[in-house]
Amino acid sequence: MLDKILKKYGIETVSAKTKIPRKHLVKLKEKDFEGFSKPQAYGFVKILQREYGEDFDELKSELDAWFCEGDECKEEIFVTQQRDSGSSVKKMVVLAVLILLLVGGAFIYMQERASEEPVASASSGEVQKSPSETKKVASPAQPQERQSEEAASKSEEANSTAAEPAAKKAAVAVEAAKKSEEPEPYVPKENPVLTPTVKLWFGIIDLSGKKRVAKTSADPYEIDFKGKKLLVTGHGKFEISDSFGNLFKYNDAKKHYFLIDDGMVKEIPVSEFKRLNGGRIW
Repeated sequence: MLDKILKKYGIETVSAKTKIPRKHLVKLKEKDFEGFSKPQAYGFVKILQREYGEDFDELKSELDAWFCEGDECKEEIFVTQQRDSGSSVKKMVVLAVLILLLVGGAFIYMQERASEEPVASASSGEVQKSPSETKKVASPAQPQERQSEEAASKSEEANSTAAEPAAKKAAVAVEAAKKSEEPEPYVPKENPVLTPTVKLWFGIIDLSGKKRVAKTSADPYEIDFKGKKLLVTGHGKFEISDSFGNLFKYNDAKKHYFLIDDGMVKEIPVSEFKRLNGGRIW
């Protein structure tokens, strides 16, 4: 289907309409996906479908085969900045170990108490009885011994019952701590997204209606991909992603100027920014 469209309209016309670079169209046509990220490649197909309303199932099947071979996928994933969770994980692990130690110590203590049996001392005038007589006539110490054994048995059962939920809770806490260490994947959106690392001032100008938006925020901001827009940032660290899965990071304390054209983000010099904005910097 892509071959037919390129033959019908010409590669330059298709590139201008979709904002997909000519070299990328050639690679898609020749089924050469080397160097494409998965979000970028599927983003190109989505744009072609949107602009021409055709069925690109064959091209998508080729992409599926390229990015997923067997059980291992070649998907390229952008990872957001990992949160510093080392200290919290250590605290959780230490807490779980302390719970296990306390439960084990209580269990050992109850076993030692259960093993202590009261000893009855015989008087010098007491006559030794045979085993059969002993069964028939219980010594005064026997009721006390049975009570101690029953109490120890009940304590051991109660301690064991209490230890099982505590051990399960500790295991769940350790498992939750491990999961919190896993980084969250960065999932590209259809719209470009500006993500400040710190609190950042930025301004957006819609070139079609000259509508202006200015904000100071540390939260991600999603920019509508349709049409042409200008973006200027203040002094601060930030990241910006476009509709094709590309992620750009800026760690300097400088102003930056961008042109956003149908979801494609391009950094431009201040002179170009002023020319597009009618000679004004903002």
